[in-house]
Amino acid sequence: MMAEFYKLLLAIYCGSIIVSGEGYYGKQITNGKIRTLAHRVTGTVYAASNKRLYIVGFSYDGTAPDAFAWMGSSDRPSSAGDIIAVNGSSGVLGSFSNDVVRLDLPDGKTLSNYKWLSIWCRRFTANFGDLIFPAQIDTPAPVSLGTLGFSRRVHNVRAENVIVLNHRQIQLVDLDYDGNGPDAFYWTGSGGTPNRNGFALADESRSGSTAKLPRQSFNDKTVTVTVPANKGDVFSIGYVGLWCVRFTQDFGHVDIPPMSELNVPPFDGESAVPIAPTKDTYTPPVTRDNCEVLIDDTYQVRWSVTATDIEVSLSARIFPGTYMAFGLSGSETSTLMIGSDVTVAWLAETGIKTNAVDYYLSAYQQCVVSSGSGACTDEGSTPSGTNDVIVGESSNENGIITISYTKPLSTSDTNTDKVIATDKDVFVSWSIGPINPNGLAAKHRQQPSSDVKINFGRASSECPAFTVGDRENLNPWVIPKAGKEGKTEFQLDMGQAGGPRGYEGITGQPGWGIAWYVDGFIIPEITLKRNVTYTFTVNGGSDETIQASYHPFYITNDEEGGYFQKTAEEQQGVVIYAGPVNGSLCEYQSMGAYNPDDFETFEKYRDTSLNRVCDSPEEPATVTWTPDADTPDLVYYHCYTHKWLGWKINIVDDYTDASLPSTTISMVTLIASMLIAIIMM
Repeated sequence: MMAEFYKLLLAIYCGSIIVSGEGYYGKQITNGKIRTLAHRVTGTVYAASNKRLYIVGFSYDGTAPDAFAWMGSSDRPSSAGDIIAVNGSSGVLGSFSNDVVRLDLPDGKTLSNYKWLSIWCRRFTANFGDLIFPAQIDTPAPVSLGTLGFSRRVHNVRAENVIVLNHRQIQLVDLDYDGNGPDAFYWTGSGGTPNRNGFALADESRSGSTAKLPRQSFNDKTVTVTVPANKGDVFSIGYVGLWCVRFTQDFGHVDIPPMSELNVPPFDGESAVPIAPTKDTYTPPVTRDNCEVLIDDTYQVRWSVTATDIEVSLSARIFPGTYMAFGLSGSETSTLMIGSDVTVAWLAETGIKTNAVDYYLSAYQQCVVSSGSGACTDEGSTPSGTNDVIVGESSNENGIITISYTKPLSTSDTNTDKVIATDKDVFVSWSIGPINPNGLAAKHRQQPSSDVKINFGRASSECPAFTVGDRENLNPWVIPKAGKEGKTEFQLDMGQAGGPRGYEGITGQPGWGIAWYVDGFIIPEITLKRNVTYTFTVNGGSDETIQASYHPFYITNDEEGGYFQKTAEEQQGVVIYAGPVNGSLCEYQSMGAYNPDDFETFEKYRDTSLNRVCDSPEEPATVTWTPDADTPDLVYYHCYTHKWLGWKINIVDDYTDASLPSTTISMVTLIASMLIAIIMM
């Protein structure tokens, strides 16, 4: 209540008003109250623009025979004037009681053409109430905020101008974007710096959608975005820009001035640009009573409840070999992974076998089979439970995997299962991650960023369809492996991730639009030999204030990278073998509106559409590293500040077969020796 009170005080101080939190009408004209002369005429006049006025709290008894809203240019109200349309009508006024009415000036006229407003009766040349305008009216008008984008563009984002059109709409003029952000939104929120607590703006060119931007590049596009009605207006936000939700990255933004500096028109409820056709969509082929979105356009859960069971269908934009986990939280007061009772469902990498298994999460770690602790199956937990999940049908269409299963609402397993309530909100846990070669769930890659509650017994509900296109069916590029006998130096730059043909297709991970380039190739697997010293020359960016362009290089045993983002608990067990080092930034940037989907090979994509651009002066950093006998066969090169920008390093004892880890080579050599010995006998 106090916040609303202070907001009202600020609005009055600034000469504008918020009426019961419902309407903004522009700038109150100085001494803007209508003088009451007859027929109970009252009201306060606001300038919405140089062509429109609002009267707030307008009253008139409607009994005069020929009364109109009337404006003229003489020194005081007279019969020399123009009829002003009220709420779109130029007819005789009816009765009004404390209403808000809109006055639209005639074509070819602006406020500067008039000196007064009157409620005027033509037949009797009578003035029932009037307002004499001041010599100067501070008329609301769109406000220019200047350019959007960093000096070194992130995903080529730049707008030549950002204009606050009205109190709910903002226009991005001549906007460029390379389309490679995996989870990009038009974004806003309070404060001056974009963050995960903001919200998506409605894109008028996509039928007012607040969904993430499609992976399509564009140049010189003018985009109008709208603050959703339930999220406030431009006076309650502090910035506008493009933001990657999944990787919490600012692609470029501008600050929104305080309310005292924004004298803009009210939003009239009409779109500023034509409506574009909608994208193709896909709805999973399952019928359930309810649905909940867990990740926008990425992960959904559907369910129906019977007398004894819950029937669940999980759908996500993932690859085979990646699991979807969903179930009850480990806490009754929040979403907590530890103690969660979840079902882990996945499609085998072969795309044939469907799996859904009962899991209990006793600790924040992968399952330790010997002790039954961590993220283990119910049957493999200590104390053990039972697998009460019955797997159902599955589908893999348009890049969306759907897996159905059934589980009892209440089981006899008191060690690892919880009772699923259907009469109240309950907190749930979910995650997405890889399945280990042993068939157990590995550490998740995505999980809730805040508490999630669901009432499983609620009335029916639906989820929006997934957006689809041709991208999911593209073959990934084949990237030549890096590393051979005698090669001890590697050059690392940043570059475009290449979408489903590039980072996503190669790794099976949702890259955030950029990736490491090694000697000009996108994330090749590197093979290094033990006891050989290697030098890595790194151009990852040195400006920490622009996190989207700051990528220190390091080598680690952690497959996802981003050590800086991890909690102290998550950092446990992570080994850093070399780095982090950064150097100045060199980046393979897009030269135009090229779509990586259109190129069958990476080399064609790179040579046609990318240009290596470096900071001046170019000042790379170097780091040397000598893998030894204690180095695992598989490690990773990554970005210290962001997850999923790098890929694998294979460590071998010899380059005899650099595609195989050393243990495999040793086994092959042993078997070959034995065969030769047998033949020679």
